[in-house]
Amino acid sequence: MTLEADLAATAQVLIHKPASEVFDAFANAETMSRFWFTRRDDGLRAGETVTWYLGAGPDAPQFEVRVTSLHRPSLIVMEWENAGDFTTVVWTFEEKSPGTTVLRVEETGYTGDPETVIAAALDSTGGFNQVLIAAKAWLEHRAPVNVVADHVAD
Repeated sequence: MTLEADLAATAQVLIHKPASEVFDAFANAETMSRFWFTRRDDGLRAGETVTWYLGAGPDAPQFEVRVTSLHRPSLIVMEWENAGDFTTVVWTFEEKSPGTTVLRVEETGYTGDPETVIAAALDSTGGFNQVLIAAKAWLEHRAPVNVVADHVAD
């Protein structure tokens, strides 16, 4: 095994909403834009490629997202641009009890030398933890947490 094959960025959170509502928050462009990346698509569909934006302005940086699998309300699998390559991101939505969902995310497929791979996985882990808490705040309390707009880059 190699570092690239073994290393994964992971995060999870318990959200007090049904799995279908949590799933839709990520599949629906308008909803997701309230707590994470800006989107201008018509929603996620398996086999489609969409563009996500780092901000709402007309010149906002953008990146490509390929939706490889989508099973409502339990799974979204995508490939997205990460440092010039594509990594695989798997979102799982597990309803533990009525109205309570465990949301998990895992990113794999990093490439590069060990230092680059470790840095990318750590950066993604931090970003995923931020977005999961932002989604929780939005879904449970309708509180906007602007993790992209307020991100402080090094």
